[in-house]
Amino acid sequence: MKKFKEFRDECIILEHPNLKARIIAKINPMDKIRDKIDDLKKLPGKIKDTAIDNLQKQLDRVNPMSPINKKITMMRKDKLRNLRDKKGELKDKIKTIDTKIDSIKAKVDK
Repeated sequence: MKKFKEFRDECIILEHPNLKARIIAKINPMDKIRDKIDDLKKLPGKIKDTAIDNLQKQLDRVNPMSPINKKITMMRKDKLRNLRDKKGELKDKIKTIDTKIDSIKAKVDK
């Protein structure tokens, strides 16, 4: 006959995964999608193929190392670089305008 404490510990171990496994499952959605794909591979039919394709697209969106995400990241970096260049040019224009304003104010204040 098991004591209640032994029974409780056994149930907790069987029913609840450890904290590390739960955190990893929440952080890594790619594993969930891969599990779904593996489950679908066992099924026959054409619907399975379209479902796997849709899940593969979801996996590409989630995966930061996929070619799609790399291309999107590079496009964003290019846009950011162009905007920084424009910002620098505008700052230069502002400096020249400020000096002109200061010189005109100096003439008016005399």
